[in-house]
Amino acid sequence: MNKPVQSQFAFIIAGGGMAGLSLAYYLSKSSLGDLPILIIDQFPKNKNDKTWCYWSDREEEFDKVAEKSWDSLWFHSQSNQSKLLNISPFQYNKINSGDWYSYVNKQLATKHNIQFLEAKINSFFYKGLGGVVGTDQGDFYASQKVFDSISTFTCDFENPQHIKQHFLGWTIESHFPVFKPESADLFDFRVAFDMECEFMYVLPTSPKKALFEYTFFSGNIRDKTFYRDKLKAYLLAYYGFGEDDYDLLEEEYGVIPMRPMEDDFQNLHVKIIKIGTSGGFVKSTTGYSFLRTQHTLKELVANLEAKNFKALVLKELQFKKWLDKVFLQVFIDQKIAGSKVFESLFFKNSPQKMLRFLEEKTSLREDLSLMLTVPTYPFLSAAIKLFFKGNKLP
Repeated sequence: MNKPVQSQFAFIIAGGGMAGLSLAYYLSKSSLGDLPILIIDQFPKNKNDKTWCYWSDREEEFDKVAEKSWDSLWFHSQSNQSKLLNISPFQYNKINSGDWYSYVNKQLATKHNIQFLEAKINSFFYKGLGGVVGTDQGDFYASQKVFDSISTFTCDFENPQHIKQHFLGWTIESHFPVFKPESADLFDFRVAFDMECEFMYVLPTSPKKALFEYTFFSGNIRDKTFYRDKLKAYLLAYYGFGEDDYDLLEEEYGVIPMRPMEDDFQNLHVKIIKIGTSGGFVKSTTGYSFLRTQHTLKELVANLEAKNFKALVLKELQFKKWLDKVFLQVFIDQKIAGSKVFESLFFKNSPQKMLRFLEEKTSLREDLSLMLTVPTYPFLSAAIKLFFKGNKLP
């Protein structure tokens, strides 16, 4: 990527990951698509180093890029009870980042007004009526908006009271066909023996190929060796696999903050706007972000087109946000095993209702009925604790 000849643009997108490229994609398809746009990232995004999953009951923008889709999911409880969830009309979709980057970059390559710059970003600041991104290749000015997807989200990775989704996953190919690709394992809590919320997540894409991710919703991040040992033990216990029975194709590691956005709400009057994880686009109680990011950015571009600058970047209902905080406080307090929380929800409610709840599409009445199915004491205790702390998490 060569340094752009010009230093002034209408829009500058800082960070060329999923959020930044998604925004560029939607801008390119809008009435603003011919304005000069600069995407800055220190490293090109083209590797298959992430997996993004989402569920939906309608057609979505990037369904065509999905490697695999499922309409049934397994839930395995800590007490070894298994339930096959028929999620129709929803589908659960898996996208490989390498495929997605290739598709989006191919679309953006047709727009000559969109330029890329490989540079280290050092600063953001205001200048006149616009915003500036300072890099090791010089300063670049945006007359309309700077979109920041690289700033750190407020989450202390060393603080055990700051809940994170932390995981390590292996994509493996077995030497013989043992996987059943017609269903995926959304939660396998048979691996959970302590109070932390920990589970295995299995996405079989063929009779010989599957992704296994050992995942925590907790505050204590482990050394990578810990997750790898758990993966090996699971493959041996549930598939009879020794290390010579499969080939390790890819390894994926991640730590995702599971905290709601506490800062003031951003609207489109702001010249420097945070997006992606930086902007709180990750759903704090699940760690899912792909579909939420797509819907949020698609609406953001529509509001820019309509010059609706009073519009919020991220719409969040306060009651939904409060519910998220209660769930997170329960995970922090550990008065009940995290596995028991999800077991209560998924065994006592329809999977369609649960997916709509996790997607924030349920009504107030449905939310209240769902809350009646969770263990009373730990949730009531968490709600009271939040009340006396001014509705703020630790």
